[in-house]
Amino acid sequence: MVASNKNRHGASSNLHEIKRERKKSLFFRELSQIISLISNENTDVQKVYVTRVDFSQDSGILYVYLSTFDVFSEEIFKTALDALKLYRPSIRKELATRLNPRYTPEIIFIYDENREKQDRIDTLLDKVIQDLGDSKKK
Repeated sequence: MVASNKNRHGASSNLHEIKRERKKSLFFRELSQIISLISNENTDVQKVYVTRVDFSQDSGILYVYLSTFDVFSEEIFKTALDALKLYRPSIRKELATRLNPRYTPEIIFIYDENREKQDRIDTLLDKVIQDLGDSKKK
């Protein structure tokens, strides 16, 4: 009897996780489209894009991770972030209209450092490959 309760709880947990991921996917898609539309009006926003989104534990806050198209520049990101902060109320309203969620979360924009980390790893791997090639020539 106890084992079956654990199975049901585990299945419920998996279902909850699937719903959460689906919700993140919907918000990601819509936010990407909305920010793309904003970038048509505001050239500062053209330099960033949404890489991923995540919710707080209670889904009251939507964390929007952004990256720059070019090599990271704090000035470029800050300019785009300032512009997006001005659009935040209209972005929330548009999300509410498009997705009709029970509650539209607050939005927090964050720079996604994953791209920088990936670039550093790629650089290190290229260096290792080059060093291996150089050592074979000797």
